[in-house]
Amino acid sequence: MAMSLKKIGAIAAGSAMVASALATGVFAVEKIGDVEGFKVIENGEPTADIVVGSTAAAADVVSAANVAAKIGSMMFTEGEAASGSAKLTVKASAESDDANLKEVPDKAGLANAFLTTVDDQAFLVAAADSDYADGLINDSTSNPAKANLKDGILFTASKLAAAESLGDLSTLSQVKDIDPSDWYSDSATADRYTADYYDQDGDAVEMVMATVTSNGDGDSVTVKEDQVLYASISYDDDNEDFRTSTMALKEGNRLPFLGEEYALVKLDTDDDIVYLGKEVFDGVLKEGDTYSIGDGYELKVVAILTTGATPVKYKVSLQLLKDGKVVAEKFDIAEVGSPLKMVYTPGNIGIVVNQAWENVGGDYGYASTLITNNLVALEVGEEYIPDWQVVMIEKTAFTDGSDIGTVKLELADDKITKANTYGIGLQYVGDDEDNFKSGKSMKIAKYAEVELDDEDKETTKLNAFFSMDETKEATLAAGQKVTVLNSDITLSEVMADAKAPVAFKAPLAVLDSEVSLAAANKKLILVGGPVANALTKELADAGKVEMTNESPATLAVVAGAANGNDVLVVAGGDRAATAEAANALINML
Repeated sequence: MAMSLKKIGAIAAGSAMVASALATGVFAVEKIGDVEGFKVIENGEPTADIVVGSTAAAADVVSAANVAAKIGSMMFTEGEAASGSAKLTVKASAESDDANLKEVPDKAGLANAFLTTVDDQAFLVAAADSDYADGLINDSTSNPAKANLKDGILFTASKLAAAESLGDLSTLSQVKDIDPSDWYSDSATADRYTADYYDQDGDAVEMVMATVTSNGDGDSVTVKEDQVLYASISYDDDNEDFRTSTMALKEGNRLPFLGEEYALVKLDTDDDIVYLGKEVFDGVLKEGDTYSIGDGYELKVVAILTTGATPVKYKVSLQLLKDGKVVAEKFDIAEVGSPLKMVYTPGNIGIVVNQAWENVGGDYGYASTLITNNLVALEVGEEYIPDWQVVMIEKTAFTDGSDIGTVKLELADDKITKANTYGIGLQYVGDDEDNFKSGKSMKIAKYAEVELDDEDKETTKLNAFFSMDETKEATLAAGQKVTVLNSDITLSEVMADAKAPVAFKAPLAVLDSEVSLAAANKKLILVGGPVANALTKELADAGKVEMTNESPATLAVVAGAANGNDVLVVAGGDRAATAEAANALINML
């Protein structure tokens, strides 16, 4: 995989706030030089650029983003605090591995003949983690290769000459814990791939897929309608085989959607709409409590009553208020497996009550509640983005898992089937791209891209790969967390005594190819060791820092090494040690 990061900026703008990267606690780190004396802010502005390697792993990119966010959070000046919010901007780019289409055999097995055989197809997939892309290919060595998709979904099996995993596209997102409050119990076992399997610690992963069809001219392909897909799919924890480990989505689950983390508010099987929202609150509310959502909205738990049935069930009465007036109400049973859902589209607010109960004396009740805003409504079969329709990720029907070969990915564009919903997708329904050749790219849901490149007209090369060059912005309320291009950021507090709006400059994370020690005009923070960061290697080669594969998390200041400016090296012997060093720096600042 080749990856480059253009810029990561943590920008605090438009209101008074203090934002911080998620880094707490005490971290063991070796300090060399005057680390405490390395000032990152002077006169309200950053004094250092943050440098990450142009071929750095995703972990180093996230570490650089977190350091940038922390420094940005320190640049607080008096400002208008009425909105109590902050804006974060992150920009990153990446590429997946590539497949040289000129080396792909045709479906009959003739070497290097794919591009000269009309209508042969090649299926390509990449994911946030390469294991998930690999897990969608069940036989890449056969002729033709096979993928775990139903025939006719994204390719025609009789025309398929190749099915290749292109590994990871590192800027795609992954949610590591889909059920953070453990609303649902673990069930079944991971190796039986039954429909009711569930793991509280499951993952949700973004993937991109595309089929290219040979035009037979040796130099171009066609990208057809219905044969490109963006998908967000739910999996068992650390189990990446689509057939055995995907899990049916449940209300309250977290999943990524176009680079940002959302909570699943409702699978509306009446209108076939999926509602996703950004978490504002996830916890327990007591009967009579009122929670302020923001923008004048409040949620009140009016009452929690028993139904008198056996076993006892609890009905919850909710009121949603806007500027003190009730704008929506809901009164229904809330129990695990059948939560109460409340959607208020005028305010883009979604609420899920997973269950309710009373105290021992029966004096008052409690409700396990998820409150979301920035609601997204995805109507199945309709275009969410022009030329990209909403589809549900399903599996072919199976019973006891006795025949693994029958388990395939399917797409539904007409209805939602709750028990068979393993993810959400956007499928291309635009015009065919019928002369797709080197230098051309196709945007996937205005997010990632599929590209072709002949490496400066090399006659033996026509590489197909996925890429991304994406900027994401998110506005946070106090205490709110967002995941942006695989970087977790939270707004820790709002300053109440602010006076006037102020714009802030943010620290930048730049590539090691964009700055040099000899020409630097400010301090540098180098994230990554000699293998990952060219400037760290330059210091190591000069004997100014010592770093091996066994080195612990290290913060090392090299005085005057950057054209007279000090350099802080944030690194360790491996990615985990580098991340620990970055977290230690964040904790110190």
